[in-house]
Amino acid sequence: MTAAPPQAERKSNFFLGFLLLPKAKREALSAVYSYCRLIDDIVDEPGTPKDEARRQLDFWREEIERLYQGAPTHAVSRGLLKAVADFKIPKEPFLEMIRGCAMDLDGTRYETIADLEGYMRGVASSVGIMCIHIFGWSYTPKERMYEFATTFGYAFQLTNIIRDVGADLEIGRVYLPLADIREAGYSVDRLVLREPGPAFDRLMAVEYKRAKAYYARARSLVDFRDRLGLLPAEVMAHVYEGLLDEIRGREFRVLFQKTSLPGWRKAALGFRAWLYCHGI
Repeated sequence: MTAAPPQAERKSNFFLGFLLLPKAKREALSAVYSYCRLIDDIVDEPGTPKDEARRQLDFWREEIERLYQGAPTHAVSRGLLKAVADFKIPKEPFLEMIRGCAMDLDGTRYETIADLEGYMRGVASSVGIMCIHIFGWSYTPKERMYEFATTFGYAFQLTNIIRDVGADLEIGRVYLPLADIREAGYSVDRLVLREPGPAFDRLMAVEYKRAKAYYARARSLVDFRDRLGLLPAEVMAHVYEGLLDEIRGREFRVLFQKTSLPGWRKAALGFRAWLYCHGI
């Protein structure tokens, strides 16, 4: 495993945070990224039958057990051996990632935000818990640090859900909580037809406000003395929150397009994260 990230990683919002780490942590984070990308691709790869995807996820449940017994058989899990040993990454988030991704195979829709959080814990918060073990912390109690990682995971994933409303409809997925859709005076049928209007705007405003609250809640959990060590996480958070604000600034035009940020804007947000973590 080299310190250079794979091409897919370079294109992700993960990359700016990656650049700020020393070599050993970069290599560990790259190994974790490769695992998460692989599990995600199993359920998102076009044309893969669901039964085959489930078979592959079953293999990875068994493979994680082998990893923690010191006898992995796959190149990606062998790449995780050193990271797991050096940074004491627990087994549970690796399995939680599989659980969350498997939910996409069932075409599950989510009645409430609590239901959606169960999904987001699997596909996003699990990654955060892996990452904080690599970043390290000294002053924040473990339970608060885990809540920090979990809540940032919610923030990142809900931002993705807001951004990808139209793209997810293309593959028959609706992640927005059904209760929120009804409360806004909207409907799944209208969403599938991609009908804009005041009701859709109300729905998006609710999800925007909730995502902003997740970002604020996560930051409130960390002892200020741990901020500098968590700079890579804050860089990613600043970029994702900047994307969220850009979507709102474009009046939630997510039904037919996917908002992204130019490289210079991401760099500027990364610098703001640096200032924040240095208390400036």
